[in-house]
Amino acid sequence: MIRVKTTLITSPVLVIGRDGKYIPKFHREDFHVFEEGVEQRLSYFAPVDRPFTLGLLIDTSRSTSFELRNIQDAAISLVNQMRPNDQALIVSFAGEVKLLAEPTSDHDKLKAAIASATTGGATRLYDAVDFVLNQRLAGIAGRKAIVLLTDGVDTASREATYQSNLNNAAKSEALIYAIQFTTHSFMFKQSGRVRRPAPEGSGFSPIDYQRADAYLHQISDLTGTSLFPAADTRDLDRAVASIAEELHNEYSIGYYPQVKGAPGEVRRIEVRINQPRLVVRARTSYAFDQSGVPIAYATKTETVAPTDVTEIGFPSNWRSVADNKSPLNARWICKGEKAPGDYAVVKEGLDSNCPASTRVHDQTNAWFIRKPQPSETLCKGFLVWEGGEIPGAPIPTGYAVVGELNSPACSRSNDPRHLANAWSIRIPGAQDTICKGFLIPRGYAVIGEKKSRTCPSTSSENNAWLITRAPEQ
Repeated sequence: MIRVKTTLITSPVLVIGRDGKYIPKFHREDFHVFEEGVEQRLSYFAPVDRPFTLGLLIDTSRSTSFELRNIQDAAISLVNQMRPNDQALIVSFAGEVKLLAEPTSDHDKLKAAIASATTGGATRLYDAVDFVLNQRLAGIAGRKAIVLLTDGVDTASREATYQSNLNNAAKSEALIYAIQFTTHSFMFKQSGRVRRPAPEGSGFSPIDYQRADAYLHQISDLTGTSLFPAADTRDLDRAVASIAEELHNEYSIGYYPQVKGAPGEVRRIEVRINQPRLVVRARTSYAFDQSGVPIAYATKTETVAPTDVTEIGFPSNWRSVADNKSPLNARWICKGEKAPGDYAVVKEGLDSNCPASTRVHDQTNAWFIRKPQPSETLCKGFLVWEGGEIPGAPIPTGYAVVGELNSPACSRSNDPRHLANAWSIRIPGAQDTICKGFLIPRGYAVIGEKKSRTCPSTSSENNAWLITRAPEQ
């Protein structure tokens, strides 16, 4: 999440060791931040022990009535894991948005407020998020986070919308986590008593649940956090523990840009730690809206030091970087370095200035990046992490994945069960079909799902989203 106060650009940062555990021991002088490749002077640093204010939003609508006890238990568990100087506020929402507790560190008051929540009827999720972001947390200094305990369905908001929530989240300083409860089976059984299909917006329609899922994914991705599905109590326990651990191990850094931004301009940033063999999870870019205000733009990424990365496979037509002359807006970078968010990795090669590949049959050690065309083939850029193979090349900002394929310009997969080594990406049209499992481009909303021959398989038969450009607010 990129966060802005006046012109201060801030970003939360997590540092992860090779064992997958967070490392909370670093100090201000251990961090370096770069904008467009130029190191910036850190003007703000908050260590992991800096207190935070937590907004707990409890869905008490009809659709979550049978889950209310679990939702309350999860909220109380989060309160129990707060540190002495942390504080929280409690808001419930159904047909009305209710402030049950002002920000306080008193655990007894917070638990009593949570226990007082009662089941309502309709759902004003968007209004509740708007209320907490703009009226309760906006005036509070320091680290802030919101935890949504909900199924994501909204049926009755009057003051805010899906898109206005995303717009406000992009400009807020708060992280937004979502614990998503599964209520669709219960609601579909309720709607089954009525012969005619449930209309969209009723809270019973499949479209309502597709939109809810997309909303929770987008608002968590936008603020650099994660969505936690809670199908049972074990999922719920893991979600609460994960959120508490992140909040207790998160640094925050900030700087003032040296050059004023233009409306619509996107700038890439990179956060580095001065110790090798560690993973840094932070944001990669921010943008200026049409009024010149900086906003969140790209999703979080994990950066591994180049000395700690190996590559798999090599393209059949690889050439030495020295044999190629790069056009404008294109260049070679070492594999494992963070590619700018607005560039695409289109081929892989060998560069004598980059660390040698340590993997058998893999001589490539560099990525060729360039400004992408409206439609582009993007190398997956396989990297090894914790014994597994992961795609390491980022999806350019504003693009959607519409399929996967094999490209002779990209390193081969080492997984015999999944040989595709590249993504097919494009800037979406007014309505489009995109693969599930990737960030939905800003300004679009999900309207359905389908099966696509070109997208990777998923746990469900339908592996693609149908999206449409959201109307301007």
